[in-house]
Amino acid sequence: MSKQRSLKTDFVSRATRILLIVLGGFLALASANCERRSVADSAITAAVKSKLAAPNEPNEPNEPNENEKDAINVNVDTRGGVVTLTGVVETQAEKEQAGQVAGTTEGVTRVINNITVDTNGGFDGECAGMAASDLAILSKIKTRYVAEGVIGAKVRVKDGVVTLKGAVDDAQVRARAEYIARATSGVREVNNLIKVDQ
Repeated sequence: MSKQRSLKTDFVSRATRILLIVLGGFLALASANCERRSVADSAITAAVKSKLAAPNEPNEPNEPNENEKDAINVNVDTRGGVVTLTGVVETQAEKEQAGQVAGTTEGVTRVINNITVDTNGGFDGECAGMAASDLAILSKIKTRYVAEGVIGAKVRVKDGVVTLKGAVDDAQVRARAEYIARATSGVREVNNLIKVDQ
């Protein structure tokens, strides 16, 4: 009987060792997978932040940066390819643009846009003094920009005259921004000062 008990104990001991080795292997694989996912999530976060900060680049090395206040400054967190955006922006269009930028970034599977729109700040601090017709024009243009992927163009409206500033990726986007502004009802004139990044 003691020999049989010894065989059972030996069997249980060996089975336990095998089970621990297999379990250790699974844990090592899971850990490596989490590490890879963490690196990928970090890369996605960096790419989204870079795209959102792109308008912050100066035009000339020694020139003041006219676009500095126009960059979308939000917090970006990525987990498993899902990007969560938080922070405060001045307009709904900026919130939508941030969501669109994040959504078009490689590796992003979903965007949770928790950005808050602070209507007290207005558009570059000017909304309080803008006429209702100018606000309507501004809203229409910025909404079309978001819908059509015009990123980097900044809009100001005064008495129906639209001034476009900022920096875009190519001449086609610059022309599209101007076309959208000109096609908006209520616009009397468009001054296109958008620069094309080279």
